[in-house]
Amino acid sequence: MNSKTQMKVMVVAVASAFGAPLHAAEGAVFSGEATAKLYSFDYFKGAGTNSTQFLERYNYQQGMGGDQRSGSYLDLDLNIVGRNAQRNVFELEREGFGAHNHRGKVKANSDTLGFTGYYTNFRSATGGLGFRYNPNAVAGGTDPTYVSANSGYVALFNNDSPGQTLYKIDRSTYGLGLALKPALFGNSLAAAINYDGYKRDGNRFASYVTGGGDITGAVTTRWRGFDMPVDERMNRYTVSLNGSPGGFNLGYEGSVEKFDNKARNLGMADFASATFLLSAGGLTRPLHFVPDSTLVTNNFRFAKNYGSTAVAAGYGLSVLDQDSFAQIQQTNGYNTGKITTNSAYLNVTSNALTGVGLEGFVKYNNRDNDSTFPAVGLLNAAANQQLGVRIDRIRSLNYGLAATFRPTALKSTVTAGWKREDKDRNLTWSTAAAGGSIQPQRSLYKDNTVSDELYVNWIARPMPGVILRVIPSYVWANETGMVTEPEKAFNLKAKLSYAAANGMLVSGYYNHKENKNANNAFFNNIAASVATTSITQDLDKTQEAAGISLNLPVSEWINTHASLSWMQDDFASYYLSSDRRRFEPGVGNATTLNFLTRDRSTYKIDTYVLNLGGDWQVSDELRWNGGYTWSRSKGNVASGLILAELPTVDGSISSAVHSLNLGVDYQLKKNLKLKASYVYDYNKDDSYTALTGGYHTLMMGVGFGF
Repeated sequence: MNSKTQMKVMVVAVASAFGAPLHAAEGAVFSGEATAKLYSFDYFKGAGTNSTQFLERYNYQQGMGGDQRSGSYLDLDLNIVGRNAQRNVFELEREGFGAHNHRGKVKANSDTLGFTGYYTNFRSATGGLGFRYNPNAVAGGTDPTYVSANSGYVALFNNDSPGQTLYKIDRSTYGLGLALKPALFGNSLAAAINYDGYKRDGNRFASYVTGGGDITGAVTTRWRGFDMPVDERMNRYTVSLNGSPGGFNLGYEGSVEKFDNKARNLGMADFASATFLLSAGGLTRPLHFVPDSTLVTNNFRFAKNYGSTAVAAGYGLSVLDQDSFAQIQQTNGYNTGKITTNSAYLNVTSNALTGVGLEGFVKYNNRDNDSTFPAVGLLNAAANQQLGVRIDRIRSLNYGLAATFRPTALKSTVTAGWKREDKDRNLTWSTAAAGGSIQPQRSLYKDNTVSDELYVNWIARPMPGVILRVIPSYVWANETGMVTEPEKAFNLKAKLSYAAANGMLVSGYYNHKENKNANNAFFNNIAASVATTSITQDLDKTQEAAGISLNLPVSEWINTHASLSWMQDDFASYYLSSDRRRFEPGVGNATTLNFLTRDRSTYKIDTYVLNLGGDWQVSDELRWNGGYTWSRSKGNVASGLILAELPTVDGSISSAVHSLNLGVDYQLKKNLKLKASYVYDYNKDDSYTALTGGYHTLMMGVGFGF
């Protein structure tokens, strides 16, 4: 659906659904502006004419002659508003930035009905950044003299995908909504019906992810890849009801969401060749199989005030069903893919005690995996390498208490609270008799997580215009199911702002978040005849951010703003290795397996962002605006042994992006406005110079008002 068709559908839908209410809107006055725009763009430096430049990946432009590197194109902006004494009864807006980046929305309102519609279209692309997809371009990435004895190397990469393939994805979202207002039901009920959809079209690079039994000579071809088509659709239909019978606030929302993968599902046999020989079982092996699915959700809400106490509760049920199955799934009896989730919550707040507010909550969530299991020959705990771990169920219970006080010092509001999370996972591992199978001792994934959190939220107003907010919290857990969950965590958020009488606003913030986890470990020598030792994974992640911003109205006609921010991501964990694969077969899984701590590697990146901007109303007819943004990222993605093994382009980050925009509007006549804008973006990458490049975009437009 192109942009003209999408806009036409919106207008027709409004006219058919709201013709009578709109015509009946007495005293409505319509005004608007249509702006015809001519864009001229040029990408300089960076990739060649047949490849996508780095910045172009996120701002895909195409000239009228099809040139993606330099050219011109036309577009149109539209803004129409109809107003009466009570409200905007009609709004229609379209913004265009080329054939692959545009959006629109429409709204209509009467006393009893409301209508909305929207669409967006955006293209992103890649291709041309060879080092990202092709280890052949990096020294040591592949070894053309590979033989089977040279374990750890591969000979070729991506030889099934053309070297000049441009990968791109078009994303479109669209939707319609109809609101039935309380006035239609005597102010006792409100309802809404909504439709939301999206589609993704294009192609992307994908690797085979083959198993040892899928092809002959799998080791030498482990890095092969192909050009994978993308063609997906999603359609969601939602109904919501809200009412207040007898002082109760009741709500319901239900939806049906259908996902449809229209792209051909490729299999191993599609790429058979003399150098890529299929085993017998490989003929039915799917490549990145994406199933169709249906998601049905139902959510109920309840709320009521009992004097100074308010109670809110809710229940939700969702069922996700797999609608299509790969050939190998059907062959092996895998015919049910189903996830059922039940959730409920209860929240109670009370101001019954003078000067103290109390709050308590409890939340429950239960996710059941009701999919076919076992599927003999495909997914079987008793078979060699057919099951790593299956998540049968995840059940969580969250609850907590909080109290709010208002001490007179510094005109403060203080909330102190406690929360607990108790999460239980039902996991199925392969049986020890299966032979080559991962056992719980060879995994960092565990069954239980139990954590507690204490927090304080302090808000102070020490003087007129000044607001200080400080929120510290601490989390601790004796059990964690994953190393990404915190064993210990300290969080701090602080913000100070000042609003002056002349309109000046100054604010600054500082955030600190530190997570540690050393709860989970691998176990060596799991054979019964050998003593067991453990190797702990110790993870430490710290994120910090700080910034200051200033909004300053210099005069009635000039406004300026500036901000500076800093972010740091610091992550450290052990680099662990083993002396054989965790799937290594052995009689009764008795093969010993030893893990080794090789190094402690640190990822540390600092990012700085400076933003300057303002606007100047020179006269009633002339207005200027402009802005400049500079962002800088620098650091290493690893340290020690890992950093020494990585090529420079993959081991470090050192880049800066400069963005400049200027705009001018000039009211030539009452209903005629001239517009122009200029955008300059430049990316400079010191780690990998091929990423350095930039672009200019100049827009000239004529706006016709009415």
